[in-house]
Amino acid sequence: MEGDPMAVALPADALAEILRRLPLRSLATARCVCKVWRAIVDGRRLLLPELLPHSVRGIFLMYSDRDYPAFLSHPSMEPDILGKLNFHRLPGQWNRAYVLSHCNGLLLYKDMQGLHVANPATQWRASLPPPPPPLPGRFHKPPHLVFDPAESLHYEVLIVPESPFIEERAEPSKEWPASVWPLCAFSSRTGQWEERAFVREGEAAGMASDEVFQGSNAFGQNCSAYWQGALFVQCNGGFTVMRISLSNNKYRVIKMPTDIGESEYEDVYLGRSKEGLCCALFHDQYMLRILILDDSCGATEWVLKHHIDIYHSVSPVTSVYDENAKEGPWILEDANSAEHYGQLSLQDANKDEDDSNNALLKSKVEWDSDNDDMVDSESEVVQNFIGDISVLGFHPYKDAIFLNLSLDRAAVYHLNTSRVQLLGKVCPDDCYSHTACIKSSFPYTPCLVADSPENKLEAHVEG
Repeated sequence: MEGDPMAVALPADALAEILRRLPLRSLATARCVCKVWRAIVDGRRLLLPELLPHSVRGIFLMYSDRDYPAFLSHPSMEPDILGKLNFHRLPGQWNRAYVLSHCNGLLLYKDMQGLHVANPATQWRASLPPPPPPLPGRFHKPPHLVFDPAESLHYEVLIVPESPFIEERAEPSKEWPASVWPLCAFSSRTGQWEERAFVREGEAAGMASDEVFQGSNAFGQNCSAYWQGALFVQCNGGFTVMRISLSNNKYRVIKMPTDIGESEYEDVYLGRSKEGLCCALFHDQYMLRILILDDSCGATEWVLKHHIDIYHSVSPVTSVYDENAKEGPWILEDANSAEHYGQLSLQDANKDEDDSNNALLKSKVEWDSDNDDMVDSESEVVQNFIGDISVLGFHPYKDAIFLNLSLDRAAVYHLNTSRVQLLGKVCPDDCYSHTACIKSSFPYTPCLVADSPENKLEAHVEG
């Protein structure tokens, strides 16, 4: 396109005027055509920055004993997400839906009908064809979503093995992953699944027969994050991170520090923060370590960014069952409860009087108060909090991290000030199981122009 003489024949002002008249979704598509068009769209601010992901709207939560996700968010924020993924769910029909991955405003989830990619902010949804069946004795791991609306409105889905298969472990001299690693991938450009071969850069994670590959995932959620054009996926129970580049079909093994997994309370979370790609973990129950991936000098390594004892900060937090306890301003919308079932569809709830979706563009989509419901850690208070703490996710635009306080409440821990900010209750009202827990969590960043091109979706969207 950049070599096309028609692309440079028009003066910049004339081309900008033509682009300005396009609908927002078409303008977002045009922005991805070439560098010249992108420079005009960005330089003239034709595509409002707030349409692309830039804020946290809430957190999707998956529980060990629930069939549907819950959504934790501030009630003053719009558009109304509802957080229940009932785009095609009819009252009275039993189903279930599991959120598997989130990337820049799109969700990948699975229900009884198969895999789906959805944009909760616009209620766009596409159903994927089933992936090819795995070979005998193997099974598919949860897939990971890749989407970057600043580059393209297309998306990809990748199935990444977390550890060697049984037959690979039986070969003592076999490296894992192999120098050429075949992965099952879906592209919205083709509407099809295919096997793609990724070539390894650098060393393997180890030998397939190594003891570290024999156990199951000790950390539960295998996180993934998209950063600087690559997908980063936790493997081997969190001991290894795979950097997978879909642009050149190459991958690299990034090993975690050797002391990961030595403490009883280790629980590694991989995600994207304001600083870049980070991992967070607790050891000795309340000691929080945050490491950032540094590849500035050519060598990729984890660098310790924070090492904090956060017990003093969370100790004033009282249980939500205490009559004087603060719950926090965020509300938990539970798709499993009758109260949050069968409401208006997102598409209808977000329409203007003229039956358009312009309300999405006018709404406030970010809760931006750093002072609401701060825990006073300076006063002389009885140390109330007793329980485990786990990570719900990094704030991608602030130096902060979301925490689950023992399935009681969610909180934000501000890393620069060591202040704790209560968000809201995360334990569902009808939760009676003593073994219930949050299995996975996804901080949600809305994208208001994230509908993939219709002509490319016809191959895999179901009616």
